[in-house]
Amino acid sequence: MALIVVKYGFRDGYLFAMTINRACIILGVVLFAVGIWLSMRKPLWCDELYGQKITIEGSSWGKVLTGRINDEGNNFPLYYVLQKAMMSVIRLPLPDDLGKDFQLPVIHRKYNHLIYPRGQILLRLLPDILMTSAIVLLVRFWWVRQGVVVGLIALLSALSSGMVWWYWVEARPYPLWFLLTLLQALFLIEILSEPGTSYRSKVYLMAVNCCLAITATLGFIQVIIVQTILFVFGQRRLGYHVCAGMLPVGGALFLLSGRSANPLYIAMDPMHIVRLNFSYQQLALLFFYLTAFFCRRAWGRRDNGSEKRLWKGLAHLLNLLVGFFLLIAVLVYVSWHWPGRHGGFPVLGRHFLYLSALSVVMVPAMFSDLWSRSKGSPLWQGIFLFFFLMLLSSQLIEEFRYAWICGVYI
Repeated sequence: MALIVVKYGFRDGYLFAMTINRACIILGVVLFAVGIWLSMRKPLWCDELYGQKITIEGSSWGKVLTGRINDEGNNFPLYYVLQKAMMSVIRLPLPDDLGKDFQLPVIHRKYNHLIYPRGQILLRLLPDILMTSAIVLLVRFWWVRQGVVVGLIALLSALSSGMVWWYWVEARPYPLWFLLTLLQALFLIEILSEPGTSYRSKVYLMAVNCCLAITATLGFIQVIIVQTILFVFGQRRLGYHVCAGMLPVGGALFLLSGRSANPLYIAMDPMHIVRLNFSYQQLALLFFYLTAFFCRRAWGRRDNGSEKRLWKGLAHLLNLLVGFFLLIAVLVYVSWHWPGRHGGFPVLGRHFLYLSALSVVMVPAMFSDLWSRSKGSPLWQGIFLFFFLMLLSSQLIEEFRYAWICGVYI
């Protein structure tokens, strides 16, 4: 709100903010309805049923809060706390023999997939709210800063991600992980691109880091990556890094220390894991963006004031690049320590969902930079808009078709 008032004046800024807020509320209602539709189309599957019956209902509040969760690969408690609180208000009866069913091989399970309309909606209310919030906040962030066109590209970027469609309404920690990773990336962009007005953003980022560190196993590494990027680019107040970095990481390491060391195995081709979280269309947009940037650097007019500012697109690309190195490091570590299957936990595409969130933010970040730098040239703006719309729309149609046909868990 403050940014809008400064940019447009009090009266116009207030009216503009009200317009954006109303549009975001309408968008949120539509997206929430889409999530309900997805919930009805997808039967509950064994991981969701297991997580609710064994992990959440079978663990006391004390065990959940301290990470001593019953038989769960991810013992980071934030999602389970939120879901346990919601389901304690919404009573949802589940079959009593679920515990015995999980001990059987998959092909002999009665509840590997369960068609339960009431449960499909109620058990997935929290994930639907989380994913809807992530998309709305992404659109609002870019709409406020760069206008409705960039906001539209942000919406298409989110809806063209296959991982968004597949895990939109899964009653597991993935939607919360996606939301927090997306917020972390947006606050990082804001702090680096507007260092003079970033105090509030730093506080928000600190809160997001604390939540992320107790949501997913790789969350604390994401915190280290972001705080390192901030330090490298001039944010070097030690007290802030202690509060926003060291404390969340310390809490995550405490939770990790109480986790049983279960063997892991890579259950799909590593390139397919990358492809699931970073599509060919996003790769094409990245190549197009870098080509346009270097052409402008080679033949364009130099602006000293502009050159001194941190380039939002490449600042976020650094975060994405380090994220890819993290994926490679995890795959190498798993292959080295636990070759083969050994009956452990499978490493799948969903365990690197943070890459999907980063790539979703990357697309409007790149378009925003190209759009703002080509102001005064409708031809170039039209070319950029056409190219982004064409690739994102084709990917959106493809992913929606898969969501319409079936629910696939990867």
